[in-house]
Amino acid sequence: MIMKFSYFKVPGNGPTGKWISRPIIQVMLIGPNKSIMVDALIDSGADKCLFHSDIGREIGLDIEKGREEFFGGIEGGKVKSFIHKIKIRIIGIDKEIEVPAGFTDVPGVFAILGQEGFFDAYKIKFEKDHNSIEITPVNK
Repeated sequence: MIMKFSYFKVPGNGPTGKWISRPIIQVMLIGPNKSIMVDALIDSGADKCLFHSDIGREIGLDIEKGREEFFGGIEGGKVKSFIHKIKIRIIGIDKEIEVPAGFTDVPGVFAILGQEGFFDAYKIKFEKDHNSIEITPVNK
């Protein structure tokens, strides 16, 4: 089953006020105590999924009990995060997947879907020229 999603327009930074189209989709994060929906950026340059710690706490994780790992390329340096296994479900696709995800208190991070786990479970086709993303579950 192929699902198509439109790029999501967000306000750009700077004086021009130009809007930017980004590959952002709605996902359900499933934790030990609660599930929540978030808008997440699909980032083919990210090694792992990364979320703000507030999201992890909301779904019931004890953030600091995760394995400590540092992410590079964010805010120009190394960002400390704590890795937990969580389940994710793309809204519109019934399949739940388990991914290792980092949780950090860095203000610029909200929800990023990266390579490990996410790109292993889905074939992602970016079509910026058509303003769409195609996502197909991979059968393993």
